[in-house]
This record gives sequence, structure tokens and C-alpha cells, in this order.
Amino acid sequence: MSFFDSVEAFVAAATAPEADLAVGSKVIDGVEYTVFAKAPDSLRDMFAMMLMHGDAPFLVENETRLSFAETYQAAARYAHALVGLGVKKGDRVAISMRNRPEWVIGFIGTLMAGAVATPLNSWWGTEEVSYALKDSGASIILVDPRRAKYILPLLDKQDLTLILSGQSESSNPRVLDYDALMAASTQTTPPAIAIGPEDDATLMYTSGSTGHPKGAISTNRAVITGILGYALMGLAMQNSRGEAPGSGPQPVILQTIPLFHVTGCVVIFLVSIIAARKMVLMRKWDVNEAMRLIEKERVSSLTGVPTMSADLLNAPNRGDYDLSSLTDIGAGGAARPPDHVKPLNDMLDGARPLAGYGLTETNAVGAFNAGDDYLKRPNSIGKVARPIVEIEIRDPSGNVMPTGERGEICLKSAANIRCYWNQPEATAEAFTDGWLHTGDVGVFDEEGFLYIVDRIKDIIIRGGENIATLEVEAAICAHPDVLEATVFGVPHDRLGEVVAAVVYPRPDSGLDAQTLTQDLADHLAVYKIPSLIEFMNEALPRIASGKIAKKALRERMIGEEK
Repeated sequence: MSFFDSVEAFVAAATAPEADLAVGSKVIDGVEYTVFAKAPDSLRDMFAMMLMHGDAPFLVENETRLSFAETYQAAARYAHALVGLGVKKGDRVAISMRNRPEWVIGFIGTLMAGAVATPLNSWWGTEEVSYALKDSGASIILVDPRRAKYILPLLDKQDLTLILSGQSESSNPRVLDYDALMAASTQTTPPAIAIGPEDDATLMYTSGSTGHPKGAISTNRAVITGILGYALMGLAMQNSRGEAPGSGPQPVILQTIPLFHVTGCVVIFLVSIIAARKMVLMRKWDVNEAMRLIEKERVSSLTGVPTMSADLLNAPNRGDYDLSSLTDIGAGGAARPPDHVKPLNDMLDGARPLAGYGLTETNAVGAFNAGDDYLKRPNSIGKVARPIVEIEIRDPSGNVMPTGERGEICLKSAANIRCYWNQPEATAEAFTDGWLHTGDVGVFDEEGFLYIVDRIKDIIIRGGENIATLEVEAAICAHPDVLEATVFGVPHDRLGEVVAAVVYPRPDSGLDAQTLTQDLADHLAVYKIPSLIEFMNEALPRIASGKIAKKALRERMIGEEK
């Protein structure tokens, strides 16, 4: 029996009417979806599972260790602290910090208070954070000291309250001490606030083809659907290995992806609550530190962008560590090179590679590939995560394409976001009768395996981070010595893609790559700054429509780099 034969048989039984993960149909905003019939009404209700897990370890960061119960009680205290600060149901409360226990506590506590958890990219600078805070309307933000320096200049301008976890020299009364707030809050159960499935829960920012990131707003039902969808896949995979689902020692996952990413938040963090899984936090990726933690904490699952598993595969000192606890090596956020799949499968006895496809807009669910089917088809993203996901390949007119014909991947699921925050036109463009137009071009084969073959959206995916080319182009063109510029991605062995730019500078300006890069650092997060910059002494070439010949310039640069 192949991997997916096993998975499909298990899923059919696990989602039957009498099962805990039973599915049914539900009409939401006029569209019929497949939903988990017995799902909790809210994430706040789902978090009560943490009390069932009790003293089992949940969060590990350096010497900090918190059980499920301790984390739940800390989150309840944070929820009451927010309510004491005037937070009401539906208010957005932001978080900007590296992977730390306070991030997790703040996220859970925000939802317990009935507010909308709004994670911000911790690599953003002042301009990017300012935009997201204005767009979201968040007036409270939880930060660590490093992020605080970017936000302190905004406090009075944008009427913000900053909750700081760590030391600060600021005397601004708008800066509140996290530890003091927590010490003053003694409630260990959540506030009594009515929260339903269709109430908003999270606002996550995603870089698309437009300049500014878009806020993707999800309901409680959407996020829970994504969580349970991944939990179902995890149980099916365990069953495919001949193990009784839920049996064996406590699973342990290494949290290598930033928690502000949908993969880090939903697939790793929130699924860990359902799975009673210990989560070992890494603030920054380092392959040697990762191997040390895998050995020390007996990590069973490593999920990260493909760069991370490639680093593990190529680590010259891998044999110095005991990595035998690993069973799953997952990839998300970007495509894993097909030629990495078999070496990863052969790297360790008992550890198998897997890959998933999903978007911020789908709460990370979509399709997945693993087992012998992944080895046979390493360039496929696998099969649709049924029964909660439907995928169709459509042409520009919306017609469904036959098997073997390429078109845009369109995805329908109760896990899809409700809308783009404050952007009705972008929402209308992206969604048609509940179907999300992903911007990815794909094709199904005769056996139902999905392949991504191109991208419609003008974005770059660098190490799992989406970068809008228009945003980078706008920053470059705002430079006083630049007349015009174009930006695109070029292949990179380790990161998948890196940012490249072709620039036409003002004659006799003397502008060079080093100066431009330094100036861009004041306006763009470091990962968005071009790694490759080419200057031209004349206007950039154009195609017949008058647009810059981006494709030709990209192909020329790739040829020069080889």
C-alpha cells in the first residue's frame, strides 16, 4: 500500500460521523464548506486542552521550561492585563519579537481576551512596522528590547502603548514592563467573553505582488480548521508508519521558523497544543545549535524552510550528534529542490522528508507530500489535503482545466481567511465564491498529484520570505540618484532565490552598489535589500507595451552569474 493509499483510508475513518474529527457541511457567507463538525467554537476554547496536558512540558527556550498548564495560566494573566488596559473584543493587539515564550503567552492571552492577535515580522524596520500598526489599528504591541528601538519613535506619533519584555532605559510612560504587568495580574482563567466561530482571531501580514504587505484576517473557525487539518495529517502519517496514532513518547518539535509566519504559528505552535507536543524554540537558525538541541531534547520533528534541511544534510560534523530521535523533516515556505529529497531520506534511519503547500491566506493548509510517494515524485507538492480542502486548476476565464493542463491553482477551504484587512478590492480580486486565486500556476497528473510550474504573482521567495518586487523598486526609485530601476529574483543554491536589481542612476551621480545598499537599509528590512545590483548607463530596455523588459534583464543576469 502506497503512502497516500494509507492516508486516504485513515482519513476516511477518522472523519466519519462518529469520529472525533467528523466532518460536515456549513454555509458561511453564502458559500458551502466542509468543516470539522465537532471543532471548538473558538481558539480560547481550544486552549483549554492545555489544562488536560497539565504538567507535560510545552515550551523550552534555553533554560526556560514551561508546562502546558503554566503557559495557559500565564496567558490568562496576560489576557486580564490587556482587559485592564482597555482592550475590547475585536481590538487588534500586536506582537513583534523573536521566538520566545513571551510571544506564545502573548498570542494565547490576546485571543483569550477576545482580541485579534496581530503578529508582525520581527525583521521589519520602523517604516514597515509603522505601516502595519496604522493599517491594523493596533494600539498595544508586545515587544522585546531589539524590536523596541524601532517602535519607540512611533509611540507618541501613533498613540501606542508598548509592553516590553526585557530591560529598557526609556522613561516614556507609554512603555509598560511585561513582568510587572504579569505580576499584578492574578487571574489564571480567561476573561468571561463570548467568542464564536465567525469572530475574528488573527491578522497576519503577507507580502504579495503589491508594495505594502496585506493584512490577512482569519476567523476562529478558519484558524481551527487549519490546525485540525494538520493534526489529521499528522495522525495519518503516524498510522502510515505502523504506529497507533497518539501512541509513543511525547512528540517534540524544533521551532526554527519565526512565529510570525503562518507555518511557525499554525503548523508548529498551534498544532502542538492539539498534539500535546513539546516545542523547542530557536530565536535564530544555526545548524550546529539545531543539532545540539535535537540531541539534547530528543526532537522528533524538524520543520523549516528547505534551506534548513539542506544545511543539516550538508553539515560536515553531523556525525558528532545523536539525531536518531528525528522521524520527520518537513519543508514549507518555499519549494524544496527535488534532488534533496532522496539524500534527506537516506540521511538518517527512521527520518523521512515531507513537504507541504499552503499560504497565509489558507492558514497553511493546501496539499502535502511524504513517504514513498514523495520519493517517487520529489518535484510534486503532493495531493490535496482532503476533505477540508478543494483545489482546482483554472484558466484566466475561470474555467476548470482538464488533467494535465496547466492553469492557476485555486483553493477553497473553511481555513481560508475572511478577507484582506481594509482592502475590499484586493479581496474581491483574490476570492471568487470562496475560491482563493493563489497566483501559483500548477497542473494535476493522472493520479491526482499536484505540481507547481510557475508563478503569476510578481514576488520573490528568499529563504521562505515573500518579497514584493514593487516595494523594493519603490524604495530604490525613491533614492535621489536613481532615475529608474527594476527588481526580480534570481536562483540561489541555498536560499532558493535572492533579490536582484538593475538600476539606471542619475548621470554623474557616482552612485554605487555599496552606497545604495546602505541607504536602503533605512527603509527596507535587510532580507529585502538586493544582493545583486547592476547599473546601466542608459534607460532600461522596454517591451512593446512600454513596460521595462524585466524578463530579459533577469535572464541576462542569470546567464552572467552562471
